Amino acid sequence: MNSQFGTDPMERASHVFYVSSHGTSGDHWFDWFAKGLNAHPEIMIYMGDTVRSKYLKERTRKERPDLMQFTQFLIDLGEAYTAIGECYAYRSYQLEQLQSSFGERIRFVNIIRHPYCWLESYVYWRTINMNMPMGNTDGIDHEWSVTCHDTFKTLGLTPYSRSDIEIWASYQGMDILNRMITDANEGVVNYRIEDIVQNRAVFNEIAHYLSHGRLHFDDALLDRIYRDVNTPWRKTGRVVDRPEVLYAAWPDWKKEAFNALLSDEVISMFEGFGYRF
Repeated sequence: MNSQFGTDPMERASHVFYVSSHGTSGDHWFDWFAKGLNAHPEIMIYMGDTVRSKYLKERTRKERPDLMQFTQFLIDLGEAYTAIGECYAYRSYQLEQLQSSFGERIRFVNIIRHPYCWLESYVYWRTINMNMPMGNTDGIDHEWSVTCHDTFKTLGLTPYSRSDIEIWASYQGMDILNRMITDANEGVVNYRIEDIVQNRAVFNEIAHYLSHGRLHFDDALLDRIYRDVNTPWRKTGRVVDRPEVLYAAWPDWKKEAFNALLSDEVISMFEGFGYRF
């Protein structure tokens, strides 16, 4: 306790939470979940940081603010709320460092998606220039610059040029799927977005966990939230589901790349989450 200035902010931190993912790429269900949490009058959801770097050149698109400093920002910003959360800017492996400073006072959940559906949104988002203003290619230029071209060439995958966005974005997305092995780390609380969409009890379970049991969504509020579960708000929005249908439509080069790039360990992890291939 700082007698001159009030409570130590570290002690006030339990109203802060995080929701992580490995990128949402305009996937409606990710938008819907964050907006649904924000519908509660005592929850504030902050999602500005992934958008901020698109327009304010304070850092590169890949970088995120220092997590401890950003957490202090949320502690202050959310003083008027029972809970304040940041959605999707950070990855689960980045949020693990909160444990050493905050213990159970700050919780996070990680939202996962069927790999076929996640990849569909990832690739589509890049083919539409990542929702950037017309004529601004900063986002897709960055994506091209960080793609593992040499690795894909070494594996003998179908070749591509800069204009073949669907091909190289598919390869890069599959490479990112491999990195999701960190979601299996001890201490990461994973929820499938598909389960949240289908089961209101799961939605409330997450809200209860993140808010340390302080918040509950009543039936009337859930009715309003779930009314929009399959209604995209973005002009380019789509509901991506039925992974088996997506896979059946893949060309041979994409199926071959998936088999070549995805590790057995990652496939086993996703199967452990209940996904089928």
